[in-house]
Amino acid sequence: MNIHTIGGNKGFTIIEILITSIIIAILSSIILPVLFAVKQKSQQIVCSNNLRQLFLAIEQYTNDNNGLLPRTNNSDKSRDDTKDCYTEVWFKAVDHYLISSSLPDTREEISLEERVLLVKQDPIFKNISPSDRSKTRTIKMNRNLIPDSECQRYIETIAYPTKTVLLFDGRINNKGVADNFDGTSGSVAQRHLKAANILFADGHVECIQNGDSDGTTDEGWPNRQAGQGLIWDPDNPDLP
Repeated sequence: MNIHTIGGNKGFTIIEILITSIIIAILSSIILPVLFAVKQKSQQIVCSNNLRQLFLAIEQYTNDNNGLLPRTNNSDKSRDDTKDCYTEVWFKAVDHYLISSSLPDTREEISLEERVLLVKQDPIFKNISPSDRSKTRTIKMNRNLIPDSECQRYIETIAYPTKTVLLFDGRINNKGVADNFDGTSGSVAQRHLKAANILFADGHVECIQNGDSDGTTDEGWPNRQAGQGLIWDPDNPDLP
């Protein structure tokens, strides 16, 4: 049986249509996963670059503050409530080194405020509802950097900066968690092809995967080291 077009021109046969459909389906099954992987890799690279820029800002902060790191959270007390804290949380402290008071001359240019908003976030931030963005932090600071009885820490006191976690991809699975400026090993989100970006205290970034992960966006690591020899607590580097 033939399918004819208007005017008597011969069209495709049913078999030809079926074969074409099968070929398209096969090509789609091959191409779509590749495109998805490329998109995911692109987002991972953007996130890595954001972390590197954040390190430069934090480094400038420490230079201007006698070597002290910014606060991991915005509480006015140390975690054990023994000391009053007046310094800025890292998320706000970096703004001094990332923004300018001047605005673009033309509407087509991206404002500095927008650039800052994005550089402090993982690309997944663009998928978050606008109503939730003001209280969502997709990148967290390692809270274990600061002793419970202190407000800040001298960066030079970190004995193994190449292994010690500074910033990382953080979980945002609910509003309470999303609102946190800091987090721990259990707060890691492996959203980049089943892996997470980690910024270390020496300034380098690695994309690290825990072998037990199924790659869900908000899955935390079950242990401090996640099989990679990472250090979350500089004062207790050998903790499992």
